[in-house]
Amino acid sequence: MALQYGVLRGRVDIFKREDDLSSPHLQIRVVDGHHQAWRVAVNVLSGDQSRVIFHRVDPLQSHPITAGLSQVADGFTRLPAGARSPATALDYFRAPLFDWPTGVAVPSTGPGASDDLQDVLTTYLRQLHDQNGELFTFGAKFPEPGQPPNPRPIDNELRTIQGVHDIHMNQGNPNPGAFAKDNGVFQDGGLILAFPSRHVGLFLRFQTEWLPTDNMTGHRLPSAQPIPAGGAGPGGVPPGGGGQVSDPPVYIERALVNPAGADPGKEVVVIGNATTASVDLTGWSIVDKNNNVEALGGVVLPPGESRTVALSGRGAQLGNNGGTIALKDAAGHQVHAVSYSQNDAGQEDRYIRFNT
Repeated sequence: MALQYGVLRGRVDIFKREDDLSSPHLQIRVVDGHHQAWRVAVNVLSGDQSRVIFHRVDPLQSHPITAGLSQVADGFTRLPAGARSPATALDYFRAPLFDWPTGVAVPSTGPGASDDLQDVLTTYLRQLHDQNGELFTFGAKFPEPGQPPNPRPIDNELRTIQGVHDIHMNQGNPNPGAFAKDNGVFQDGGLILAFPSRHVGLFLRFQTEWLPTDNMTGHRLPSAQPIPAGGAGPGGVPPGGGGQVSDPPVYIERALVNPAGADPGKEVVVIGNATTASVDLTGWSIVDKNNNVEALGGVVLPPGESRTVALSGRGAQLGNNGGTIALKDAAGHQVHAVSYSQNDAGQEDRYIRFNT
């Protein structure tokens, strides 16, 4: 069943910790521009007791999602599946917001003042409140359409029965499994904090969510593996696992998004080979944010070298308002993807260099 996915725009009012170990959340009361209150429930521990992996992006830039935030309506805006794009919805895999190794396994609760995930989140939320910034919450609305409200004690405390949950990665859950129904494409959750001078992204995923995932369903592909994290939080240990998601053997190194003059036929993508063997890219493709495809024929990457690919102007095109570039193999599976913002593309006739 697809999530009732969308984005809530409002301002932080109050928040409350949950320090039990059953299914704890950081509960946030958000008030929108229509003076309607919402409960934002942020998971800080998985139901199976595995830790949440936390990615902090401060500042959040070089991504098309930030350019459109000012145009989002107050309150909750539902984003139907057919209307989602890198500029309107989150997908950690297809429109990258962070580097996978930056993820940290953080405890949900701890005895000190700044030693757990809720401490980290509330520090940012206090700053946002004090600076009169806005919170953009990506996730699923509750109660769902047609379902009667089922108030909980926290709803009475925060004085609202409506809210947003699933504020975490929503793909790569085990299938079959209890959360397989939540798998999807461009429906990941997250918090984007709009401060007066910058955006901050706070993104969460579960250790049990693996990549890569299917481009239609968000279910794990047969080749899916655990996503390694780069470090541990206080008292935490990084999860195991490896794979090509965080360390792709072939990657997008640079791109000439805004060449001098008219762009079609002049845009360039530079592809690198991180292995010690030649890689034949026959059947591979470059895909833009609108799913336009540029087939790669006859390109061979020698060991450790890079090759420039000139886009024809008839397939993938790199818009100057921000976008994504995906590299897919002959089976159509994503090998690497990068994001860039309108600001990144603002300088004419200069390559954008991507981190890998």
